[in-house]
Amino acid sequence: MDIQAIEHYLDIDSSQYNEPTVEALDYYIKQYMMTVPFENINVQNGVPISVEIEDLFDKIINQHRGGFCYEMNHFFGTYLEEKGFTVYRMPATIHQPDGHTSRHGSHMSLVVSIDDINYVADVGFGDLPLQSLRIGTLDPTHPVMDLTGQFRAISENEDTYSVQKLENEQWVTRYVAEMKPQNIHDFDPMIEYNSKNPESIFVKQLIITKPQLFGRATMSFNHLTLSKQDNKEKIDVTSDNYRDILKKYFNLDVKIKPLEQ
Repeated sequence: MDIQAIEHYLDIDSSQYNEPTVEALDYYIKQYMMTVPFENINVQNGVPISVEIEDLFDKIINQHRGGFCYEMNHFFGTYLEEKGFTVYRMPATIHQPDGHTSRHGSHMSLVVSIDDINYVADVGFGDLPLQSLRIGTLDPTHPVMDLTGQFRAISENEDTYSVQKLENEQWVTRYVAEMKPQNIHDFDPMIEYNSKNPESIFVKQLIITKPQLFGRATMSFNHLTLSKQDNKEKIDVTSDNYRDILKKYFNLDVKIKPLEQ
C-alpha cells in the first residue's frame, strides 16, 4: 500500500501527526471525505465490485473514483491500520425513513479504538459528519455538530451501537451495528447482494454524495440536491448535463451507462 501516494491524493500532511490520536483520526476522516465521493457507479454500469486493496487503490487513488461502504470503509480502514490505529469492521443494519430496515450486514461500519474508547470512523455511509463519533451511553452522549446537522453514536449495551442524526428535535437512528468485528470477506454475500440483486437500493438507484464547503451535494438519476444549512436546492440531472455535474461537485470523470441512453 503506497501511503505516500494516498496522502498526496488526499492532501494529507504526513508530518502533522505522528501518533494514532483522536485529533489525527478526525484529520484523516475530513481529508478523505472531502476528496473521495460515496458512489455506486460501478454497480449501475454492471462492473464487478472488488474489495481487494490493490483494486481499491487503483480505483480510488489512480482513477480518482469513490465507492460504497465496503469499498470506502475497507480502504480507509486499511490506511488507518498502516498509520497505527486499531480498526474494526462491523456489520450494520440500515434504518430507512419509511420505518423499514435493510438486511443485516448491508452496511459495513468502521470503529477505531483509542485509549480503550471506541469511535465510529465511517467514511462510507453518506450523510455523516467530517469527524469521528465517540460511542457513548445515553448519559452522557457525545453529539457532533456538522454543516448538515447534529450526529451521535450511542450504545445501550455491549453488543450494539446506533448512529443517529437529530431531525426535528428527535434523534433518528440511521443504522444499528453489531460490536462483532468481521473480516472484509465475511461481507462477500452482502456485497454480492448489494451489487447485483434487483431488490438492492444500490441496484435500483444511482447514489453519489460528497460533503461540500456549503454542506453536501447528492446526485440521483433525476436530481442533484445541494443541502445547505438553511435550505435545499434541486437541479435536474439529464444525459446532457450529468458529466459536468459529476466533475463540478464530485471530481468524477466517468460515464454512467443508464444516463447515456
